Amino acid sequence: MLVFLFGSATDPDPEATAARGVTLAPPGSTALTAPAGVVGWSSQGYAAMEFATAHPDAVARLVILATPIPEDEAALGFSIAEVRAKTLLLYGAKDPLTGQRHGSWWQKRLPAARLEMHPAAGHDLLTPMWSRTLSHLAPRRKVQH
Repeated sequence: MLVFLFGSATDPDPEATAARGVTLAPPGSTALTAPAGVVGWSSQGYAAMEFATAHPDAVARLVILATPIPEDEAALGFSIAEVRAKTLLLYGAKDPLTGQRHGSWWQKRLPAARLEMHPAAGHDLLTPMWSRTLSHLAPRRKVQH
């Protein structure tokens, strides 16, 4: 499965990624094939959602990690209601930038979103939550040992 990663130039955990049978690609680096997954961390969550709305037939699953509420929803470049991918929202309860309020805001606006709050986590969720991210993006793929 192909996964587009917004917000990091490196694979958070190459072993876990390979074990799940996922190939990471930076946005715009390769032709989009269905089904694909998209990940957006922090402010790059906006770009990930925009990418998902631009490719609704190919992007089946989306993970948004610690993305803040936008200052101006109209300036996003896409309609939040158009995000149709099954979305997992991951937020840290100890995040000084985002947290429960931001996660709940997105959950109320994204049609197919589930919010998971992690009590001991802060803003840097990409690496610690990478296995959870992969399990959402490729749920039927067995982890290869």
